Amino acid sequence: MQQQEWKFGAHQIRHEAPDLVVAVFSGMLNLEDMKRAVEIYGQVAKSGGYYMIADIGNSQLQAEARRYLSDNSKAEWFKGCVYVGADMVQQTFGKVISLGMFLTGKSEFKTEFVRTMAEAHAWVEQQRRANLRKSG
Repeated sequence: MQQQEWKFGAHQIRHEAPDLVVAVFSGMLNLEDMKRAVEIYGQVAKSGGYYMIADIGNSQLQAEARRYLSDNSKAEWFKGCVYVGADMVQQTFGKVISLGMFLTGKSEFKTEFVRTMAEAHAWVEQQRRANLRKSG
């Protein structure tokens, strides 16, 4: 699958083959924004699980959007998630989502918080190498 890109409002999601989704959120994410994001996440997952890089440092998530994300994301979509630029509130929410993913059947759901996109990409590469060692 080639790179695909979606833009809605001030937000952008990009799928980079084979197994990476990069989401950059800017400003307020409302319920409609989150419905679109979750729809995209599910669409990409049809071709297999992926790592998620979510740049959330310049965004805020409305409560109803946060609930929608928690209630409608599927653990099997993700190999792991790394958040870029998260403040303490966002980190707490990210940890709650990870716990929810773990409790809904994923034996392990890795989550990381970093400051830069470069650190996020490095984390994904580290996870890929670790998974290769486990399966090899």
